[in-house]
Amino acid sequence: MNPHPHPDLHPDRPAVVRLDAAAIADASLGVVAPGALLLRIHPDQVVVLAAGLPHALEAPGLPAPDRVLSLPDRLLMPGLVNAHTHLDLTHIGPMPHQPGDGFVAWVHHIRAARHDTPEGIAEAVRSGIALSIAGGTVAVGDIAGAPHGRLTDTPARVLGGSPLAGVSYLEFFGIGRSAAPAIERLERFVREALPGLSEATGPVRIGLQPHAPNTVDLGVYRWAAALADRCGLPLATHLAETPEEHAFIARGTGPQRAMLEQFGLWDDSVLQPIAKGREPVRHLAGLLGEHRVLCAHVNDASDAAVRLLGETGTPVVYCPRASAYFGAPDHFGPHRYRDMLDAGVPVCLGTDSIVNLDTPDRISVLDEMRLLHRRDGSDARTLLAMATVHGATALGLDPDAVTLGPGPLAGLLAVPTDGGDPWAGAMGGNGPPEVLILKRECF
Repeated sequence: MNPHPHPDLHPDRPAVVRLDAAAIADASLGVVAPGALLLRIHPDQVVVLAAGLPHALEAPGLPAPDRVLSLPDRLLMPGLVNAHTHLDLTHIGPMPHQPGDGFVAWVHHIRAARHDTPEGIAEAVRSGIALSIAGGTVAVGDIAGAPHGRLTDTPARVLGGSPLAGVSYLEFFGIGRSAAPAIERLERFVREALPGLSEATGPVRIGLQPHAPNTVDLGVYRWAAALADRCGLPLATHLAETPEEHAFIARGTGPQRAMLEQFGLWDDSVLQPIAKGREPVRHLAGLLGEHRVLCAHVNDASDAAVRLLGETGTPVVYCPRASAYFGAPDHFGPHRYRDMLDAGVPVCLGTDSIVNLDTPDRISVLDEMRLLHRRDGSDARTLLAMATVHGATALGLDPDAVTLGPGPLAGLLAVPTDGGDPWAGAMGGNGPPEVLILKRECF
């Protein structure tokens, strides 16, 4: 990626720049074609002065531009928010997977392939950051994985020193015989390491990520949520992702139980809150009703689950390519993101890790948008909201920074389009966006 594709957008002194494009698009405007932007650019900040049809930028009171850029074959949109990703797995790269192999077999492969030293983890995260920027990302909800069950703050430190904003969620496990030790380790980490870590990561916030209901006891979830509230930390989890998780929560059986037994973590206390016939979302109903939890995937969602998510205002991160990669539609039917949106659920977009992607040169929710456009015919405003403002809000960031409304702008992308409908051309393409502006300080 060329970080300065247009020198006029990176001046040494303040300047007013006008961009005339095939179209502009954001969650509020939808698609405006042709479109134009008027920006006031400072070395450390970019402010939108006006956006709309070209003639609208000639209204009284708006300053005359110092420079005009013509982008007749580009659609301009704000920088994107990837609300769920695993940057520390980037070194593994895209990996073929047959859904029939099962999720647990995939987990074993990832456990063996992932880096487990601070140096290796840092290298993977740096690579993931570069690929995220190449994909037009301005903020991430990154899962700082726990190799061999050990908490690690390396991803948070690397992310804090990068151009990206967002949250680094410290992942942990705690079920059966590992529940009490997990609480003890996390308490010690929060007491001894968190104050210095928060200072070191700057605008990147630290969050907590109890892994999933099949690896974290319900009591540990409640304890972690109380700790997050006490320390002002955002909370996230994987939820309702796989049929193996459903079998474990509903019946206490299946490959997830076998894995716990294999690792020597099983004891019969695990059965106390599970094996009650509930689906995973209903299993966490009490937690979701009392705490704000960013829930990744939610491939498995009944009508009751959708209602619960809407009633509690629980944000959901849908990762379309990951869902397809693991065969979730074959098990649960099409993802219910549109039903969730209709129920008032703020649905965001995420990529999961590069392992399940088909774009080795980038990690980008632009490609998730393209999939939903092609497959489902989802409209522009819906896709843009999921890829920008919903994700920013879920991560505790200013959603206005990922719109083209008046005010500071965190990022600006130019997406190639063809000579026809600009939105259809941008969504029908397969190439990366051109990153014109990246300013996480605007958050």
